[in-house]
Amino acid sequence: MPDDLSLPNRTGDPLSQAVHAVEELRRLSGLRSDWDWSRAAVIAREWKYLEPVRSFCEAESIPTQIANESQPNFWRLRETQSLVSWLRQRERSAIHVSELVDWIDLQSVGPWWSVLREGIDEFARDVGDRDTDRSDVLEALAEWGRDIRSRQNGLLLLTAHRAKGLEFDNVVVLDGAWEKRSRNEDPDAVRRLLYVAMTRARQNLLLMFLGERHPLLSDGNSSTTLVRSCSPVDVSKCKRRYMSLGPADVDLDFLGRFRDGAKSISAVAGLKTGDVLSVTQDNGRWVLTDADATPVCRLAKRFSPPTDRKLTRANVRAILIRTKEDSRLEFQKRLKQDRWSAVLPDMVFD
Repeated sequence: MPDDLSLPNRTGDPLSQAVHAVEELRRLSGLRSDWDWSRAAVIAREWKYLEPVRSFCEAESIPTQIANESQPNFWRLRETQSLVSWLRQRERSAIHVSELVDWIDLQSVGPWWSVLREGIDEFARDVGDRDTDRSDVLEALAEWGRDIRSRQNGLLLLTAHRAKGLEFDNVVVLDGAWEKRSRNEDPDAVRRLLYVAMTRARQNLLLMFLGERHPLLSDGNSSTTLVRSCSPVDVSKCKRRYMSLGPADVDLDFLGRFRDGAKSISAVAGLKTGDVLSVTQDNGRWVLTDADATPVCRLAKRFSPPTDRKLTRANVRAILIRTKEDSRLEFQKRLKQDRWSAVLPDMVFD
């Protein structure tokens, strides 16, 4: 169990709970010079209790990572494929490590360029100042890309079921839905799940109470327990819904069905991460357009936006590179490109 157990009482509602949870973590961060958000987590019984936490963190510029959202494939990123193409087009297979560093220094800025730069820097440290072979570079970056997909890079938001086997320095366990039971479920199953969530903390554990008391726990009274009362807070920053779409949420072959010279192809080539997108409807499908109203992405049929909210913002999250061989055989006959880009968006709903 952690060194310190904190039990804030009666936050009142899920939105206030989100603010108090994050503010308590922020208080702890101010007490440690070595604080790292990537060693902290907020755990809930159900995902809906985590949504206001994410909204508040986004508004406060606190880095978060969402356990139920897939990260873009590092190898498929347009930035990574730019390096792959440059290496494969070189006449000589041998390359000096300094040439790699010089190449990345000439590239643009952006979050995915920073990720690629980190991978090149790590390779340079491992190999040293000498010649290497491009095949070794590609193999090392492919392995590094697989490793970073499982790396935590911010405050992790996850459900108790996903938390099994993980550990963090600082953990908040949100209240909400712990009293729910499935039909024929073992009466102690939920209590065991709560125990799993609580024991993910190595140093500090914060338990939130929505009511006068937690449905499964006593108030706690020991030398390692600190009980805090919660005063009313501003919850206006907790009401947004953020969605970071992955490959399964978009029509990956959308641009592959355009002919050479199509405006959409050149439009995507000019996009960068963070660029603002607009939304239109085409036969019931969501289509994202650039600043010139040029279609650059179509969402998948399976995409289901929140029915009780309105889209207020869409941005480019990442751009992947896709080839004809990546498509299913029955779809390839409709393709007019051998290689194209696929846009993944971030979306915000109010």
